[in-house]
Amino acid sequence: MSAYAQERTIQGSILDETDSPLPGVNVTIQGTAIGTITDFDGRFKLSVKSDETVLLISSIGYKKQTITVGAQSDFNIKMEVDLEELDEVVVIGYGTAKKSDVTGSVSTVKTDELTVIATEDVNKALQGRVPGVQVTNSGNPASGSKVRVRGIGTINNSDPLYVVDGFPMQDISHIAPQDIESMEVLKDASATAVYGSRGANGVILIATKTGKVQEKLTYTFNAQTGVKHASNRIEMANASEYAQLGLEANRFAEGTDEFEQLMYVANGNYSGTDWQDELLRQGSFQNYNFGINGGSEKNQFNFSTSYVKDEGILKGTDLEKFFVKFNNTHKFNDWLNFGQNIAYTHANYSLTNLNDIYSSPLTQSLWADPITPVYNADGSYARSTWAYNSNPARMAEQEQYKRSWDNRIVGNFSLNAKATKDLTLTSNFGVDYRNQQQKLYLPEFFVSNEEQRMTSQLDENRNNKFDWVWSNYANYSKTFGDHSVGGMVGMEMQAFSYNNIRATGYDVPFNENMRYLGAAKGSDYFATSSQGMNSLMSYFARANYSYQNKYLLTATFRADGSSKFADGNRWGFFPSFSAGWNIKEENFLQSSDAVTQLKLRAGWGEVGNQSSAGNNDYVSTVTNNLRYVINGNVVEGRTPTTLSNPDLRWESAQMANVGIDAGFFNDQLTFSAEYFIKDTKDMVVPQPVPDYVGANSPNVNVGTMQNKGFEFAVNYRNVEHEVKWNVGANIAVIKNRITNLGETGHIDGGYIDKLGFTTRTEEGQEIAYFYGYKTDGIFRSQAELDAHVDAEGNPLQPNAGIGDVRFVDVNGDGVIDDDDKMNLGSAIPTFTGSFNIGLEYKGFDMNLFFTGSYGNEAANIQKFWIEDSNVQKNQTKNYYDNRFHPENNPNGSMPRVVSGDPNNNRRFSDRYVEDASYLRLQNVQLGYSFSQDLCQKLHLQRFRIYASVDNLFTLTNYSGYDPEVPDHYGDPLAQGIDIGNYPQSTTYSLGLNVTF
Repeated sequence: MSAYAQERTIQGSILDETDSPLPGVNVTIQGTAIGTITDFDGRFKLSVKSDETVLLISSIGYKKQTITVGAQSDFNIKMEVDLEELDEVVVIGYGTAKKSDVTGSVSTVKTDELTVIATEDVNKALQGRVPGVQVTNSGNPASGSKVRVRGIGTINNSDPLYVVDGFPMQDISHIAPQDIESMEVLKDASATAVYGSRGANGVILIATKTGKVQEKLTYTFNAQTGVKHASNRIEMANASEYAQLGLEANRFAEGTDEFEQLMYVANGNYSGTDWQDELLRQGSFQNYNFGINGGSEKNQFNFSTSYVKDEGILKGTDLEKFFVKFNNTHKFNDWLNFGQNIAYTHANYSLTNLNDIYSSPLTQSLWADPITPVYNADGSYARSTWAYNSNPARMAEQEQYKRSWDNRIVGNFSLNAKATKDLTLTSNFGVDYRNQQQKLYLPEFFVSNEEQRMTSQLDENRNNKFDWVWSNYANYSKTFGDHSVGGMVGMEMQAFSYNNIRATGYDVPFNENMRYLGAAKGSDYFATSSQGMNSLMSYFARANYSYQNKYLLTATFRADGSSKFADGNRWGFFPSFSAGWNIKEENFLQSSDAVTQLKLRAGWGEVGNQSSAGNNDYVSTVTNNLRYVINGNVVEGRTPTTLSNPDLRWESAQMANVGIDAGFFNDQLTFSAEYFIKDTKDMVVPQPVPDYVGANSPNVNVGTMQNKGFEFAVNYRNVEHEVKWNVGANIAVIKNRITNLGETGHIDGGYIDKLGFTTRTEEGQEIAYFYGYKTDGIFRSQAELDAHVDAEGNPLQPNAGIGDVRFVDVNGDGVIDDDDKMNLGSAIPTFTGSFNIGLEYKGFDMNLFFTGSYGNEAANIQKFWIEDSNVQKNQTKNYYDNRFHPENNPNGSMPRVVSGDPNNNRRFSDRYVEDASYLRLQNVQLGYSFSQDLCQKLHLQRFRIYASVDNLFTLTNYSGYDPEVPDHYGDPLAQGIDIGNYPQSTTYSLGLNVTF
């Protein structure tokens, strides 16, 4: 009874160095696991048993304090910044390091920056946050994002390596943004070389949230819901305008029924159909996250679950995703602990085909003539009798029967032992299993003899993927007076395997419950399968040295052996060296209040790109099932289809960089700048062989490429006033050049049906530049036609007429042919960047985040059909308004309307290549955090509500749906090719963040 009487509750506020409330501070009773954390307003409450109780106050980035309770019940505690403590939050490969000791190029992304955008995709949330990291994505909720660290480094796979909780992987779709504790982007070789064969394209390190020691469990709930619509539409000709174009092209003879119908519509008697209105809709977005965090000194855990539903703005496109994440760390004793991270993800999404020009409902909605209605009088779908393409509404409606279901489990288990005060041992084992089921059901339908499917079809795909990794390494650190040394050695084994099976059946019932292959009535089946595996074994080491924390040296080495290469070429060796000078630690700056940090750093290293080679590319592939009749008997044969190259070896990149990091006025102003050069060597490219060989080209190591450029980042924060504000910006300038392609000469890419190749890659130029004809306006008079001749007076374009495109004889040989094609620009931007502005006043906060690029072009391939002299398909309003006509529009800048297009105005030229520079308000958010008094009444620690808008506006001259054009078919040689990119959406949402 006496002990109970002495127990009482104390409370208090904890402030930072600017007297602002400091949330998340640990307040514990010294020597025990009893404690709490401060809420959003820096307040805490705690029960103590005696006046002699000692409180331990700690928070990352601040010096620890101990306070004896005494008779006091209300405390007002001010924390003091500990810059050395702040440095202890940077994650590097197979370990951590103080930020002041890091000599490589490492950029940190704040976790709250990843939850601003309404998305479940971590890569989309990363866009614009790090200089030198370019992220492009489509508006399709079921599509991923393309990430490029310091540009495209190869004509092969340029995707970065992700390392999640120590598990190297290529795909992080199993992680919800709310589950991330920290993210570091390693950009140069001195930082990435420890990952050897997979570090050439950069490494993104992700640590997920872990449990924390606290007296009570902490619960978090985050919700966001909103609506979305297409941020841009392509203005097309209406029914009257389309009919006028048809009459102008003389598509039908005067007096025919078709001619009379066009005349009727051209006179404004029929409103017609807006096909984009029929396909684009108001979409919706929902995202809910719930988490539990807590633990004792012995055991800490974190559990979270998220649910996302994204209904796309194009009918038939959607995504539903469910995340579960569990993290647990158990301390057996003072020197040994065991950790586990387990994540499960289920995704259900549409498989709408947007890559094929002829199968995409979106492209067909642009082509479809506005005269044809959506439905006939009897309610059946109508067939276009003018543009001769399928009914886009019917196509979109049937896309709902194409679905994919993904289930993925990622488990990572670690054993950590502190062998001595200076030596720690770690063993990590991880597994990644994915099962994917796809059903593509094509139902029967009849619109016309030209648009029908008489027998239903069902394609079923089963894809299984299983990867595992086992890493074992040791970290050592020791300080001897002015000298600090560190070392890390380890080994790693990793294996990747997959198996796929696909089957097709016909005449399958429409009933969803009967929609499986066993219910097929047809007797024809088709089935195929594939499988493959490869493995990797690695040894790695890192050494660090520091003298008085002024002069820093780091060296890493890794050796990787891969089954992708033949004996003799399997092992690749990847070293790196870097140095740093902490000028702030010198006597002449150490006492400076103005300069908080100042560091110079430089490095060199070599890293590899295992993704450039496929499984067993060094051997020849053989095709079977080739039959021939010999002496009346059917004999099965086999033939090589791809030549072998047993000398195939690693593609690698050498990188050199020099950088500076600076902070002023207690880091209110921070600045970093870096110059880098990246040379990719032994690039894997196809080696040309004569056609009579009868087999595909082997891959050989002959190509080289160079990326070089600058990166800058600056941030300023002012938190010393009632109105707090911050502003930041980053910019990256990257120049790309192919330096050698060996005997290959050049590689053509970006093939488009009826248009041909649209890009070329060759020595001395940027990768995949647009390659086509140069134009010089249009012919406006007969005199201009007569003047466009060769040296002998022969017409250079004999089929051209007034109003046709004038093509330039670039080489002056008197003939306009393929030899006149030239560099028309590139999808690689001159620079990319972003900037953000943040404001806080009392409980209100507002943030604006802009992203953009400059100097990049895009090839608007849709112009081939919708700005076409033939005018069979529907045309843009721009073409209708600006087409040349000798009487009605003699100043028109676009080619005339002419049936048959005798001049071939449609050939690929600079008419298709547009400036795709843009500035986008990526996100604007206004929030309010309720006062602590209200939170206490509601038994909450934090309660915040907010309104947010994503992609509010985009400033650009590009005439397509969106200037942010991803690689066509994921091919780096087809970057910037726009065949009808899914429109970006503007999303309006409301959300709340609750902690209790």
